[in-house]
Amino acid sequence: MKKKLPFSLVLALAGAALLSSCSTTPTAKLDAKTDAALTAMCDKLAAAKTLRVSATRRNSPGFHAGVDVSESAEGSVVVRRPDHLAAQLKTNKGARKIGFDGKQLTIVDLAAGTHSTATAAGDIDRAVSGIQSIYGVTPPVAELLVNRPKAHLLTGVKTGKHVGTESIGGVVCDHLAFEQDGLSWQLWVATGDKLPRRISFAYPNGEGGAPLTATATLSQWKLDAPVSDAELSVKAPSGSRALEMITLP
Repeated sequence: MKKKLPFSLVLALAGAALLSSCSTTPTAKLDAKTDAALTAMCDKLAAAKTLRVSATRRNSPGFHAGVDVSESAEGSVVVRRPDHLAAQLKTNKGARKIGFDGKQLTIVDLAAGTHSTATAAGDIDRAVSGIQSIYGVTPPVAELLVNRPKAHLLTGVKTGKHVGTESIGGVVCDHLAFEQDGLSWQLWVATGDKLPRRISFAYPNGEGGAPLTATATLSQWKLDAPVSDAELSVKAPSGSRALEMITLP
């Protein structure tokens, strides 16, 4: 019999459930600079047939249920549109792999010797939305890697504004800030190549403390580079123990 995977561990394995999805999506009110920067970024990402990106991520203490220390991770993600994604992560809790092949999502925790799978048919967009709503799981920075990133990013957003320009890793970026119910998030888009360099999320802390945050910094973007089937294959190693993912209440 498969053992069930605790919800807090599901979140830790997946990286973070970053964007809240809403059943009703009012038209977001964006200023002109924000709309221009976001549109340029999303158009460039959506036009690429394949994507590669490296990322570092840091979560505040308490971002995952039962985890009272900050978490960090670094890794890479590769995408082949419309329906393949694979991620490799090295975290302070061990190495993990996440894959989607158009039919199912696979999560492998190499340190624990465990893995989980969930049915997720369709393209990346449908899989990300479905898995997030059913299991509370989002592959790392998937909101930037879906086939229609602008629609996905603006789901539930009420307002967006241009904060100014900042340097991220030596790259000048437009700094954008967005608000929606129960979540605020920020995005830094390079003014030159129009690629995202950082994305950060802040959720209110239900216990009245500091907001719970997750920040991913992105680098080494490669668009339309060759991607092999082997790079997209994520399988549990021999001897790995299967755990069942638990649906949200």
